[in-house]
Amino acid sequence: MDCKEVMANMSCYINGDGSQELRKALTEHVADCRRCGVIFDTTGQMLGIVRDAEPFLVPLAVSARLYSRLERVFSDT
Repeated sequence: MDCKEVMANMSCYINGDGSQELRKALTEHVADCRRCGVIFDTTGQMLGIVRDAEPFLVPLAVSARLYSRLERVFSDT
């Protein structure tokens, strides 16, 4: 499994969905790949913050920077 496949299946990993084989492959890759490990850890932390926070508006400039950064990260994998 490569980084692109891991990113495509991130929601399965985080939500506990997918086959046992898929989850095992994702777990093994994330354990061995520093980049994917950081992305998964950061995503999990962010989801915890968002889940516990009250709704708020994100300024457009912040949203644009976030999308730009995500596009760079995903295009490098």
